Amino acid sequence: MKKDKQLLIPKIFFMILFACLFIILSKAKLTPIFGTDTNFSASVFFGPVIARLIGVPFGIGAIFIAHIIGWALKLYTIKSALSLLVFMPILWGGIYFARMFKGDKRLVLLPIVCMAAFLLHPIGRSVWYYSLFWLIPIFITKFKNPIDKLLKKEVLKIYSYSLGTAFIDHSVGSVIYLYFMDIPAKFWIMAMPFTIVERLIIAGGITFTYLAMRKPLEIMQKAFIAKAIAITKKQPQKEEVPVHV
Repeated sequence: MKKDKQLLIPKIFFMILFACLFIILSKAKLTPIFGTDTNFSASVFFGPVIARLIGVPFGIGAIFIAHIIGWALKLYTIKSALSLLVFMPILWGGIYFARMFKGDKRLVLLPIVCMAAFLLHPIGRSVWYYSLFWLIPIFITKFKNPIDKLLKKEVLKIYSYSLGTAFIDHSVGSVIYLYFMDIPAKFWIMAMPFTIVERLIIAGGITFTYLAMRKPLEIMQKAFIAKAIAITKKQPQKEEVPVHV
């Protein structure tokens, strides 16, 4: 309990810091999203790792803060309901990435729900095979332990979690864009070969970002805790008043 209190202040600090960094990276545009006038941004590499680095509640908080600040400063524009949901893929990707380290088997429910939602839509039903991409995070989640034993090296294990994360982000985003933009079937078909390469690259970006940030963050958190302990020790102790009977 005491350690949790010591970590609270640094986690709030990093939540705000990461929210600002997320905004900056979201302005660095990458490849276009097929059938839309929007692009992927560099935040797709960073967003999912936040929940793992500072915890799921604070990770979710960082994503929400980023978008509230972005909307307030008009860095993000609200054109429709879709604009209010653009953070959902990264948010769920972050939850998946964080929980995969703990082997949470309930994570299979999210891609299953996305597959069902995709197939319920008339356009999605006409390109049903596109949703088969989301069997990947189901497989990675279901067989985490055997995969970990097979891969052995930590970086490869993390890459497998990152790949599952990349397709969770993809599944949530695809369903949102399908329902709000009615993207024609031809664009889903055109996107298929690019999706494979794109997600492999995104998984690599998530892996690199996590490994690059993990150790410095641990050092900074320890420094915060050490400082908090030092300040506590310097505080004058209350003198005990003798009680006379």
